[in-house]
Amino acid sequence: MVLARNQSFRGLVLRLQDYHDNDQLAYLLTDRYGLVTFLMRGIKKPNAKQRYLVLPFTYGHYQGTFNDHGFSYLSTAQELQQFENVAQDIFKNAYVTYIYDLTIRAFTSQPLSTAWFEQILWATKLIDAGQDPEIICNILEVQLLQPFGVQPNWQRCVVGGENQGPFDYSVVYSGILCQKHWPQDKHRLHLKPKVVAYLRLFAQLRLRRIKHIAVDESTKAQLRHTLDIIYQDTVSVYPKSKKFIDSMYRWQI
Repeated sequence: MVLARNQSFRGLVLRLQDYHDNDQLAYLLTDRYGLVTFLMRGIKKPNAKQRYLVLPFTYGHYQGTFNDHGFSYLSTAQELQQFENVAQDIFKNAYVTYIYDLTIRAFTSQPLSTAWFEQILWATKLIDAGQDPEIICNILEVQLLQPFGVQPNWQRCVVGGENQGPFDYSVVYSGILCQKHWPQDKHRLHLKPKVVAYLRLFAQLRLRRIKHIAVDESTKAQLRHTLDIIYQDTVSVYPKSKKFIDSMYRWQI
């Protein structure tokens, strides 16, 4: 058993899970160690002093002990910030929770880079600040395909290598098809050119560069439908948070 004590890191609380009567497991995304599970002993007791460390949707600078063969433990934290708008708004909460669920599933068994940490953190910041949560979520859905083992070719036609459109998306070929090669897949998704352009942009967009989001509702609906198809056919991940988001759309009908 190898223990690394008093390690400093930046962390983002992704999920809390009950564990035994008074304990919880806290899943934190960290800038230096990837996705880490911390055992929080006695945290469910009314007078638990460490509860503030792992409030939902909290980001901060932590210190803790890391264990290679078991649970890790948090000790202290500084400069903690809870994203209150996300915590208090049911719609923002739903999208951020879904992003976190995808992140946990994508990186449970593989390393996570600092670049990914920054992307997830900025997604939370942008949604908390009032940017469109659906589009932020779509951007992460596109980019998280890669750690799920699905790597669509968004840059060139998967058949002929053409890099100028119009394009459509092929689930069968896992990438875009130029117009000349549309007959290669009679089940292509028949996407509007604007939708394909957004998907290609999303695949390489750094969230910290976003200043403002304005996407019309019909385009958003087709983006959502397209990503649902890709995830259903290639990833087969459908967490409870996604079911809740789908139910929210039905509220609006």
